[in-house]
Amino acid sequence: MSRRGAIVWIEWGAIIVTVVAVAMLVVQLNSYSNFRERFPAGLTVADVPVGGLTQEDAARQLSAVYSSEVDLYYQGERIPLNPADVEFTLELTTMLREASEQRDAIKFWPGFWNYLWNRPVTVNPVTRLATYSERRLQAILASIAAGYDEPAQPPVPVPVTLSFQPGAPGYQLNIEASMPLAAKALLSPTNRQATLVVDQMAPLPPRLPILGRLLENHLASFAGVHAFYIIDLQTGDTYGKNQDVAFSGTSIVKIPIMLEVFRKLDHAPNVEETRLLTQTITESGNYTANLLLDVIAGKDDGMLGAKILTESMWYLGLKNTFIAVPYEEEIPGTYATPANQRTDINTLPDPKMQTTPEDIATLLEMIYQCAAGGGTLLAAYPGSITPDECQYMIELLTQNRIGSLIEAGVPEGTTVAHKHGWTAETHGDAGIVFSPGGNYVLAEFLHTPGWLEWQISSPLLAEISRATYSFFNLQER
Repeated sequence: MSRRGAIVWIEWGAIIVTVVAVAMLVVQLNSYSNFRERFPAGLTVADVPVGGLTQEDAARQLSAVYSSEVDLYYQGERIPLNPADVEFTLELTTMLREASEQRDAIKFWPGFWNYLWNRPVTVNPVTRLATYSERRLQAILASIAAGYDEPAQPPVPVPVTLSFQPGAPGYQLNIEASMPLAAKALLSPTNRQATLVVDQMAPLPPRLPILGRLLENHLASFAGVHAFYIIDLQTGDTYGKNQDVAFSGTSIVKIPIMLEVFRKLDHAPNVEETRLLTQTITESGNYTANLLLDVIAGKDDGMLGAKILTESMWYLGLKNTFIAVPYEEEIPGTYATPANQRTDINTLPDPKMQTTPEDIATLLEMIYQCAAGGGTLLAAYPGSITPDECQYMIELLTQNRIGSLIEAGVPEGTTVAHKHGWTAETHGDAGIVFSPGGNYVLAEFLHTPGWLEWQISSPLLAEISRATYSFFNLQER
């Protein structure tokens, strides 16, 4: 080949290479131009990858992700939440504008060079901008709670056995604690589920009205007047039926006689005083009770002792309790009280001595509190009554063992500090019961005009006691 021919071939080769190079450049430039219309690789908007997507595609992707349902779980049960229901809104325009600014900030030729060499471009993630209605989210959680919560249940009375079935536990959505968890799922592009916080609820504690209704229903068929008053010595809660009706004081008002003796004495009871106290409480001795009224008076004057006792009861707020004259003595007069002035219920109470279930139960509560070092007696009679004396009174009452009434309604071995009493028409008992499930005071009375059969009253009074013991000794208490 001649020299001229070789040169021609070289020239044509150069032209071809140049054309090919230019063509490739044009192709790459065209490809890069298309590439520049899309977001840079690695760019995220609201934690959603949008690299390689156009602005329109990115908008669709973001909307699809954040409009998808959120799965809320209530104790394992799935509850779907539509973001639109809480007015969820993405600020797409603002976020995509920031993303576009990052793309447009890359200069053409440096960007083209990086594109040719497949070099990564440094980008900053676009922060999520979104809003939702906390009020609407809270309302939806409240609606879930209304449909799924199971309230704890109180004990259920069993009328046949006069006992109680323990209450049942429940569960309740903790809306305050669940709000941030639901919101976090709502704002997450990947983990769109939340386990709601559900608080377990212990069975409801027993409440005295449950016991009261059981007793009232049980006593509804009694052909006479029934009354009771119960004090929970742990909480101070009370419940009563006809608790402010006047009843004959019987031997039950020997409890205030005992109290007033200790208030009078400035020394521990001597042998004779101890004998009088013991026989009065444990044997219901009327003669010894009258001798104790003399001790209260400070001389041989039972009437004065009765007057001092009555004034003391009224000073303590027990306005329906009095002893007008000593036992088995004629009455020159009596006292008018709020209880015996009632016209709706009349038990024909003994004009010589009276009390109400509430009064005598409250007095026993005072003695119990005094023995523990507090309460009304120590405040009302500072220096005259001591905790040791009140404990002595309780011990005296525990020695009164008759095997019936309150005692018959509690398990054997249960400590009961009580005083019973009866007339032909009225039978009653009042005492402090010390039980594993809690200590309480129970005062109970039954009255039938003319004559009250022991075969009727004794089982009923024991059943009142049994139901009360069962209430205070529920397993969950």
